[in-house]
Amino acid sequence: MSIYFFLKLVHILAAIVALGFNFSYAIWTARGAKTPEHLLFTLKGIKFLDDYAANPSYLVSLATGLAMSYLAGYPILETRWILYALIIFGGMGIVGFGLYTPALRKQIKVLETQGMSSPAYQQVNARQTILGLILFGLALSILVLMIFKPQ
Repeated sequence: MSIYFFLKLVHILAAIVALGFNFSYAIWTARGAKTPEHLLFTLKGIKFLDDYAANPSYLVSLATGLAMSYLAGYPILETRWILYALIIFGGMGIVGFGLYTPALRKQIKVLETQGMSSPAYQQVNARQTILGLILFGLALSILVLMIFKPQ
């Protein structure tokens, strides 16, 4: 197996892990909300998965994607589908690390201190839902670019 195909395998697996975990957050949150005594554990689990599985997998996808681009001779700034994917990835980083992660920390803290039925929790939970949908939409946009490679 060539280094390019090895990188491609790692790239695809990392993308599957990242997107899969991100997709599961909505399911875990919904299940946790149905059993409030487990919601805190659920949110802390999501935070753990985001910090130690999904986000590192996104970084592995970035690194392997850049390495494959180099090996294949793609001029990154002139190859639209790669350039657009990198721009979207940058946006994901801003939304994810700048908004989603701090909001998730706040959501956990508000749940611990004020409970699930408090207005503060309902507000932060609504914000988390919107941010999660935005991030997932951005990630899917990158996936579409990587699959169809539009010119």
